[in-house]
Amino acid sequence: MGSDNVVVQYRLSFQQETVERSVQLLLAEMTSGIQYVSTRKGVQMDRVQDTVPYVDTSVLGEVKTLEQIGDDEYRVAFALPAANLDPGLGGLTNLWPVVAGEVFNFHFIKHACLEELMLPDAYESHYKGPGFGIGGVRKLVGVGEGPLFGSIIKPNIGLDPVRSADVVRILSEAGFNFIKDDEICVSPSLCPLKERVEHICSVLRTHRDHTGQTVLYAANVTSDFSVLGRAAEIALQSGAGGLMIDPFCTGLSAMDYLRRNFDAPIYAHRVGYGLFCLSPNLSIDYSVFSGLFRLLGADFSHVGGLWGKSEASRLKTAGYLNILRDNASVEPAWPVVTGISLENMEDYHSFYGDDTLFMDHIDIYRDVDSSTEKLHMLKEKLIRS
Repeated sequence: MGSDNVVVQYRLSFQQETVERSVQLLLAEMTSGIQYVSTRKGVQMDRVQDTVPYVDTSVLGEVKTLEQIGDDEYRVAFALPAANLDPGLGGLTNLWPVVAGEVFNFHFIKHACLEELMLPDAYESHYKGPGFGIGGVRKLVGVGEGPLFGSIIKPNIGLDPVRSADVVRILSEAGFNFIKDDEICVSPSLCPLKERVEHICSVLRTHRDHTGQTVLYAANVTSDFSVLGRAAEIALQSGAGGLMIDPFCTGLSAMDYLRRNFDAPIYAHRVGYGLFCLSPNLSIDYSVFSGLFRLLGADFSHVGGLWGKSEASRLKTAGYLNILRDNASVEPAWPVVTGISLENMEDYHSFYGDDTLFMDHIDIYRDVDSSTEKLHMLKEKLIRS
C-alpha cells in the first residue's frame, strides 16, 4: 500500500482492552466503524464488518506496523484507502475526524499522540501550497539574500489607527522587511480593520517612495468562515500586502480558502497550538501541522525558538525547518522564529539559516535610535557572512 493510501502513525498506550483488540477496534473505527453499547459491566464494542456481513471490503485499511517502544507504549501505523475520502469534496476537513477523532476519545486509549500523517498523491495535487513561497516573497520585498527581519505592532490592542501607523513608521524606518498585526487584533472598535490598514499602508507607501524599500505588511483577518472573505477583501483593498490567519482558531481549510481566492502571501500564526500539541496525554505532533500549513498555502509558518531547549527539542525544531523548506510538490515556506533580540540574533541565524523570518526585536521599542543602528549593522554582517 503506497501512494493510494493515507498513512497515519500514532504513539499509543492502552487500557481495559488488549493491545491487539485495541488496534483492530481503532482501525475499524477509522474505516467501516464500530458498534458499541453501554452495559452494567462497561462498554461493549464490536466491529461493524463482524456483524454486518455486506460491508464492502474495499473500504478497509490495514495495520502497517505495530511496535512496542516502552513498557506500556506502542507505535502503530495504519494505511487507510484514499478512495474513502474525496479531496475535492470533503478534503482535509473530512480526513480530520478519521485521523484525529475517536482515537482521542475511546475508553481503551490511555495516551495518544498523532505523530505522522502522510497523504496520498490525490491530496498532494489538490492543494496548492504557498502562493509565493521563499522566492516569491523575496521578490516582493526586494531582498535577494540573507534572512528577513520582522516585527509585530505592539501593544496588541490599545492603539487607534493613527497610532498604529506611528508604530509602523518607527519599524519601517528601523529597517524591518515585514510587519504584522498581533494575533488578537482583527477589528476592535478602537482600531477597525479598514481604517488601521489604510493608515498603516499610507505610511508604508511613503516609506517606499522615499527609500525604495518595500515593507510587507500582513493584516490579521482571522474571522468566522462566513465573513473571512470579506475581511480579506477589506484588508487587501485597503492596501495590505499579506494576510495573517490563526488556523487553530479558524480551522485548517481557511488557509486553503485564502490561498485559492486571494493573491497575497499568507502568514499562519500558531496561537492555540498548545491545546492540540502540548498535552502529555492526548496530542498531535506539531510537525503534522507544519506539513499541513505548507500544503494548504501558508507562505510563513511558526517553528519556535531555541533558548532553554533540550537537544531533543532542537532536533524537533530542525525537523520543522525541513518540513517547510525541503523538496516537496509545493513551494517552500518561510519558517518564522519569534522571541528574537539583537543580542541573540547571530546565534539564532547560525541555527536557522538565511531563509528564515526572524520576528519581534523588542529592543526597537526600548531605544529606537540605538537599536536601528544595531539592526542595520547586523543585517549587513549576516548578508556578508
